[in-house]
Amino acid sequence: MKKKQFKIELSDEAENDFDKSYQFYANENEKIADSFYKQINNGFEKISQNPLANSKVYKEIRKHVTKKFSFVIYYQLKDLIVQVIAIFHTSRNPSIWQERSNKKEV
Repeated sequence: MKKKQFKIELSDEAENDFDKSYQFYANENEKIADSFYKQINNGFEKISQNPLANSKVYKEIRKHVTKKFSFVIYYQLKDLIVQVIAIFHTSRNPSIWQERSNKKEV
């Protein structure tokens, strides 16, 4: 029996996080940018297969840590949808993504 995959939806802010980070790496080295892209997509795949595997870190927000980059995908569950609120480097101020979680739903 195959497990149901959850649908991934990115907030505008999370898309912007990804785009800026990808562009940063692309300006340095295209291979590194491609590796970053694959790591984030791999994270989305893992989250969609088992979103409850990651623990809550703030209210209903969960986090998935990438393996090769110091990035975290912050998300919340709404029914069968994984709402990604941020794709953050671990050095960034966490109050930024926490503020996003306090806004209206993504």
